[in-house]
Amino acid sequence: MRIDIRELDLGPLNLRGSIRAEELSLDPSEVALPGKIEVEVVAERQASNIRVRGHFATEIEVACSRCLEAVHLPLISDFDQFYQSNAEHHLMGEIELSEKDTELGFFSGDCIDVSDIIREQILLALPMKPMCREDCLGLCPYCGKNRNLTACDCESLSVDPRLAELIRIRNRMNF
Repeated sequence: MRIDIRELDLGPLNLRGSIRAEELSLDPSEVALPGKIEVEVVAERQASNIRVRGHFATEIEVACSRCLEAVHLPLISDFDQFYQSNAEHHLMGEIELSEKDTELGFFSGDCIDVSDIIREQILLALPMKPMCREDCLGLCPYCGKNRNLTACDCESLSVDPRLAELIRIRNRMNF
C-alpha cells in the first residue's frame, strides 16, 4: 500500500485495504502472519511534514519460548508517524541527528510505503518471551520431549561431576 504525496495537495487522503505478509519481508523464523493485515490510513500534509496515522489488525504466529509450539496472538495497533522528503535533507557522509530527527521518517520520490510502518509496528509489538500458556512445562533438557504432551523418565536433578564431592560432604554434615 502506497501513499502518493501529490494527492495530499487536494486534502487528507483516506486509505483502507489489506497487505499480504510477503510484502513485509519479515523473517519467518521469528514471526509468521497466517492471514492478511487489514489497514486503515489517513495521510495529510502539515507544514513541511506529512503525517500518516492509522490502525491495523492481524494475527501473528510465534514460537513458545518454553516448548517451541506455535502460539497465535491477535495484534491490533495504532500508529502515528511524521515524514519528510529526503530532498529536504542532504544525507551525505556523516551527519549528526537531533532529537526531532529520530521521530521522523524519511521518504524518497513521490510515495510513502505504508508496509514499512506496519513491519516496524509488528516487530515492536512482538513479546519478548511468548508462551503458549502460563503453566507451560517446556521441553525436557535431556531428551527434548515436550513435557506438556508426554512425561519423560529423565533424571530431574543432574549434578555436575566436578561438584559431586561437595554434595557428599554436605550430605554427611546433615544441615
